[in-house]
Amino acid sequence: MATRYAFLFLGASLTLSSFGQLVINEVDYDQPGNDGAEFIELKNTGSTAVDMSTIAVMMVNGSSGTGVVYASYFSEDWPMLAPGAYFTLCGDTTAGCDARLMPASNAVQNGATDAIALILRGDSSFVDRLGYEGFLAGYAEGNGFDGGDDNVNENRSIGRFPDGVDTDNNNGDFIVMCNSLGETNNGDTIGCTTIGVAELSVAESFSLIADEGNDRVLMAYGPANGKVTFEVFSVDGALMASHTVAASGKANWAWNTGGLHGRMLIVRVSGAMGTKAKRVVLP
Repeated sequence: MATRYAFLFLGASLTLSSFGQLVINEVDYDQPGNDGAEFIELKNTGSTAVDMSTIAVMMVNGSSGTGVVYASYFSEDWPMLAPGAYFTLCGDTTAGCDARLMPASNAVQNGATDAIALILRGDSSFVDRLGYEGFLAGYAEGNGFDGGDDNVNENRSIGRFPDGVDTDNNNGDFIVMCNSLGETNNGDTIGCTTIGVAELSVAESFSLIADEGNDRVLMAYGPANGKVTFEVFSVDGALMASHTVAASGKANWAWNTGGLHGRMLIVRVSGAMGTKAKRVVLP
């Protein structure tokens, strides 16, 4: 992969419309300690392949109030990106990536206010723009994204939710969430160190059932010995309901959803065994 800090103009006539389906989908730019696990994830949201060798990823520092390009990434070797597929650029401590950020750590500015932009190498037309931790004129869509990543919480990023959505308004399209490198953004905002990777042992069982006919979610955990707490969160991390039971064997709870439909919820169960979390989509 050839990474360069200058732009190469191909001279070919390329149209922006054929590349508008490529978006900056998720960015993790700040971690506790040394920022060695940074990544930028791009997604092809369209129905045709995108030639990534014609794209440059432009990094912009806006601390002075005016956008200054401090790095750019592109390569003749970047592949065709299939519809629905992801392309990732990462620090050296992040595995399974398509290209590398340089240097290996602290490659992405932490803001505020900074930006990342995708351009066509042929004519420097913008394909997509993300201004984060505020608005940076010329390098944001809408008013930019007010939120940002932090160096306190592990595995936290900023990403589009729902995955790939692009309304040309960074603040409406992006949320702070648990990272999901190279996968569908799930919108989880709690327990990022366990959600998505917490698996029950063979001896444990945590089940969720969306009971559409009765507008409720059925939860069960067992075997349990002592207090078990069930918590229901919205995808933005707001606690919607909780219930604690004393159990010897199976712990159960049926929560009335109040007629909610089509929403994804996160259900967390806590007890002597630790904490587990699962997602459920209400029909």
